[in-house]
Amino acid sequence: MHIPADDNEHGGGKHAHPRRRARAPWWRSGEPLVAMALSALIVSYGVVAYADDPEAAPSDDITASVGKIDWRQCPDTTDPIECGTLEVPLDWANPGGEKIHIGLARHKATDPAKRIGTALMDPGGPGTSGVTDMHMRHGKMFTDAVQERFDVVTYDPRGVGTSSRIICDEKLMAAAEALKTPQSQADFDELVATKKKLSEDCRRRTGALYDHTDTRHTVRDIEAIRIALGEDKITQVGYSYGSIATQLYAETYPQHVRAIVSDGIMDHHRVGVWEWMDGSVGALEENFGQFAAWCDKTPDCALYGRDARKTYTAVRDRARSGTLTDPDTGRKVDFNALTRDAFGANFPDRWRQLAQRIKALSDGGKSTTAPSAKNEGPVAGVAEPNLLPYEVWWCADFRYQVGNYAEWSSMVAKLADKYPTMQWSPYASSGLDCVGYQGETTYPQRRPKTRDAPPMVMVGNVHDFATVYQWAQGAAKDTGATLVTYEGYGHTAYPGFGPGGPSACVNRAVDDYLINLRLPARGTSCAATDNPDAGSGKPVSD
Repeated sequence: MHIPADDNEHGGGKHAHPRRRARAPWWRSGEPLVAMALSALIVSYGVVAYADDPEAAPSDDITASVGKIDWRQCPDTTDPIECGTLEVPLDWANPGGEKIHIGLARHKATDPAKRIGTALMDPGGPGTSGVTDMHMRHGKMFTDAVQERFDVVTYDPRGVGTSSRIICDEKLMAAAEALKTPQSQADFDELVATKKKLSEDCRRRTGALYDHTDTRHTVRDIEAIRIALGEDKITQVGYSYGSIATQLYAETYPQHVRAIVSDGIMDHHRVGVWEWMDGSVGALEENFGQFAAWCDKTPDCALYGRDARKTYTAVRDRARSGTLTDPDTGRKVDFNALTRDAFGANFPDRWRQLAQRIKALSDGGKSTTAPSAKNEGPVAGVAEPNLLPYEVWWCADFRYQVGNYAEWSSMVAKLADKYPTMQWSPYASSGLDCVGYQGETTYPQRRPKTRDAPPMVMVGNVHDFATVYQWAQGAAKDTGATLVTYEGYGHTAYPGFGPGGPSACVNRAVDDYLINLRLPARGTSCAATDNPDAGSGKPVSD
């Protein structure tokens, strides 16, 4: 069976993928990493002792290892945002050893008389910049009610942005990404060799930090931030990949948790290569079905009266056979390019544009610009392809290997059978992220043990394409968290920066918990605000 070629594109977010694009939170991305030569040291001592024993972690009491944050007005902005750095151990198992720094940003409570404490935003990715996100949002990370009462602090995880950085050759990153579409064992071997070369290059340029990026280290960095801020208990809101850190922090430091919200949930317990791929393609299949159902009953949809699903299937078959031509350019449209167009089904505000595109491809007429994944901006928790070596974080936290081409092609064929319309998603190629990785998986998949933590809240989107709703359900079950369901689309829902706008229902539930520590009622479910008419000038109901 022909395996979809990725064409170096990844689709709509982070998370997005939890790592590549989505919520007008579609813009939580890290900065480009400039390839530069640093230390030639290849670290042979970098594997932490707790690789296969989650309980054998570094000491939880890190008070003696924490310095101070020197806050100052951030450069290049007139917004009331302060920047600072905090020195932390490179290896929390050896707190007296080499040090690195963590970059932070802070927006103080807008009503000091109402101040409750600090709310820490844990960024997604892996590999996205909380500091950049705060700058892009002019300090407004949450609702006005929360911003009034909390100093909002965020950080760049170790290896990212204003923190001590992971450095890799950009050309090698691009080469590895372009090879994530193997069509044979020879292609697969070339990918493994290139990824191995990239991994070795990153370690050589970065030094010891390369082997100390797992979420256990991040959680101790978070604890160091809490201590440096002088807070006995802290409030956290973790997005996408950052939800792994919020869950582990609740387990490790329950006595210092005031409140924790996780939005766009990664299920660290259950997700492996197949679960990732299955979730990605399954979400796109479901969301395309919603698009097709809307189109079939909406007179001003370009495919009205034609059976949208059947029309797309015929177009897809032509793309697979190499006979589909783009009427706008005269060029061939392959299956992978068509799937990127179909990724627009994840965003109702693009459904009209998607229908026009499918109609044009079917009939040979001109269309508007395709609503393709490659036109997406970065999404919450979603790093731009080729800018960050996200496997440095991801593969330290997940055992995520594919042994050979036969194993890979078997999963691809299984997905095509299970999801007969879409058959693939741009995100599914991330199943190959860890092949050739030369580091150790030091915090492999495990069930969180949060029984001693205060009650937590999780938010899951029913139509999330990056961290699928089933993962939110699984993580909530494991942790005992109260799950707030948003019945709409996109990746993450609080406080609602996406095209559908905020969900007053989600925001009320989360704000009441963050401010008053009142848990939402079990089973709280909030209607979608996403609408195909968003941005069209047509009225959109509340």
